[in-house]
Amino acid sequence: MPRLHAPSKDDSRLLPPFAALPERCIHVPATDAEFAAARAALMAAPVLGFDTESKPLFHAHQTDTGPHVVQLATCDQAWLLQLHHAQARALAADVLASESICKAGFGLDHDRSALPARLGVALHNVIDLDRVFKRHGYASSVGVRAAVALVLGQNFHKSKKISTSNWAAPQLSLAQRHYAANDAHGAAMVHAALPAWEQRQPAVAERPARPARPAPEPRGPGSSSGPRGPRRAHAPREQEAPREQHVSHEQHVSHKPHEPHEPHAPRESSAPRSSPRPSRTPRLLQAPVTPGKPSPG
Repeated sequence: MPRLHAPSKDDSRLLPPFAALPERCIHVPATDAEFAAARAALMAAPVLGFDTESKPLFHAHQTDTGPHVVQLATCDQAWLLQLHHAQARALAADVLASESICKAGFGLDHDRSALPARLGVALHNVIDLDRVFKRHGYASSVGVRAAVALVLGQNFHKSKKISTSNWAAPQLSLAQRHYAANDAHGAAMVHAALPAWEQRQPAVAERPARPARPAPEPRGPGSSSGPRGPRRAHAPREQEAPREQHVSHEQHVSHKPHEPHEPHAPRESSAPRSSPRPSRTPRLLQAPVTPGKPSPG
């Protein structure tokens, strides 16, 4: 199945703007009463948009202590839980560990590994929407901006400057609150509109099944081990005997006595040729020379 391309930033700018949450619908609980109201609303929601924010690291020696903010949103409200509050950590842990509340977001691989250590609970009923779009042929990471363009037909603006701001600050700025709230709110809106969008998409092509292997042929009569497996379908080793017999036949022919009409010398294939030793006979036939006596002339 060919990969599809999600709308680019330039494509998204041509669309009408995303209907962002107003300030009155963004909640940042800090008091006991505010946390109680947030708990009542969040634990009653069947589906929540979900995202996190962490203080960026600009140096290799810095330690990652995030996430610092957990964002949870419905289609009309959002809650920002700053995890330096003990009550915020407890509420985030209860919501994320709940099996009855669906949490939907984008790019949640890091959150799945970091939040259990941060909150001390395992995450349940969490949906990474990137994987839904991947099943329809899109890249593995679509993100909320492209998903809003695809599903809602709207331009979701994200500020790079705000995304790299200090999310561990005790007080979040107005821009930070809107950025974080609408990240989770956008995921909630996409999840709500996703079933209708999927119905308009072409059927997802399934990978063709592999052809079945042919049944192995049974061995001949006299075999005691039953049918031969697929890996033993090679010819038996005895079939290579003609090659060995041919080689041995050539070697045998080379050692036959020569025919009268072939006067050439026998093959000298193995033993190296050695030069004949000089005869010692002339040295033995010389008469010894006695000092003082002339040698015979």
